[in-house]
Amino acid sequence: AEARFNVSNPALAEFAADAAAWDAESAARDSESDAAPLRARPTPPPATVVETVALALDVTRHGPPRMSDAAREHARDLLRRMDADDAARVARSGAANQLESLVYHLRDIADDDDVAAVTTPAQRAALARALDAAADWLDANAELAPVAEIERQIAELRALEEPIAFRAAQLATRPARIAALRAAIAQAEDFAAQLRDQYAPKDLEPVARALEALEDSLDSTLAWLDALVAKQDALAPSDDPALTTDDLDAKARAVERSLAEVAAIAIKKASAESASAPQPETAAESELEPESEHTAPAAGHDEL
Repeated sequence: AEARFNVSNPALAEFAADAAAWDAESAARDSESDAAPLRARPTPPPATVVETVALALDVTRHGPPRMSDAAREHARDLLRRMDADDAARVARSGAANQLESLVYHLRDIADDDDVAAVTTPAQRAALARALDAAADWLDANAELAPVAEIERQIAELRALEEPIAFRAAQLATRPARIAALRAAIAQAEDFAAQLRDQYAPKDLEPVARALEALEDSLDSTLAWLDALVAKQDALAPSDDPALTTDDLDAKARAVERSLAEVAAIAIKKASAESASAPQPETAAESELEPESEHTAPAAGHDEL
């Protein structure tokens, strides 16, 4: 080890003496015309310099001794296990909270009118038993159960909840979807009837084929709808639906596509006919024509 200090520069004394000698030489040179050339004025050195002093030190280590490589690796493994335990505890706590929230939620809605409308007393009793069992299991195992086991409990409750929620949603939205499909069919039928009235059968080409396909599609869709509505009406609300809103929406989209195809062909046909038809005489052209030489006399006046 060594220590460093800023100390006065020893060369300062030599500089002072050299500067005094230079002053004397400069004065003597001024009085002697044939004196030798004067040397350059001495440059002052730095005021301080760094002085290094070697230190003899005895080092004594305090605290725990340096870890060996094996001990260091063991400590790292311990930290990794602690991190894994913390992550597992957080995941377990999150899953337990999710299960607890689901139990409370299902208990809250179990007596709702919407749920009662789509479930039987036996189904509601089975749901209540499952909720009690899940709550008891959670109280006994929330702190130590693996996350996979908690998720299994959640999945079992979801399997009971999802069919009930699906039937309730279908019961609430199905009538509006049925009405929307019937309205789409009626609109397409009106459009087809207007085309039939507008053109003679021989003048319908090239609309005829698309129009026939549309009418066939409307007939089959209406028959499908009537059959499934009758089948659905025969079921209890607690039964799985025979007619779903997804099926109704798909049929409505198919009707709209078929109608759009026929409309596009009809518009193209009308545009072509309009372009080929003779243009009517305009009012400006009529005013430019000369009057007839045999114009009838105005009523109420005698001829001359």
